[in-house]
Amino acid sequence: MPRTKEFDEAEVLDRALELFRARGFKATSFADLTTELGVSRQSLYDTYGDKEELFLAALKRYMTAGAECMKQRLADPGPVREVLMGIFDQLISQHCGKGSHGCLLVNTLVEIAPDSRARALAAEHARTVEGLFISRLCVAQRAGEIEREKDPVELARFFHHTLLGMAVAARAHDQKDALRQTARLALKVLD
Repeated sequence: MPRTKEFDEAEVLDRALELFRARGFKATSFADLTTELGVSRQSLYDTYGDKEELFLAALKRYMTAGAECMKQRLADPGPVREVLMGIFDQLISQHCGKGSHGCLLVNTLVEIAPDSRARALAAEHARTVEGLFISRLCVAQRAGEIEREKDPVELARFFHHTLLGMAVAARAHDQKDALRQTARLALKVLD
């Protein structure tokens, strides 16, 4: 008979992702995880196997929540420029300021993605986010907000890459006004 888990898995994943976000994958030891999460080493091993599996589970949870938030934001029926600026503003407010450790996905891409399974997860997430952008941009085209000659796929990729770059800049420089200028400039591609 399997043993009952001694912890709430969703809560542990949320706390683990914040720990990984603050310290990075490599600088977070399994001992750090057991201490900070308040879960025994054996329970974590029984549930996740090792640190990398726990990290990947936390990263998946983070990306799923991010994609769901993006989906909700892009479902806003308002003008596409306002919707996109709202997404940029949300990134700026979340990733700038004291106490922010940046975006877990971006931190992961910089730290370990070239030689890890996280890279495949990031690629899958990129397809999801770009697909959400494509859908919203097509709606905007049909409504006459964007010229028919603009390629929604290219625009979607551009906006996704802009968000990634802004997340790096937010962590590196923490300059909200400069990031808002970048966002406004990025929206000019819709003109």
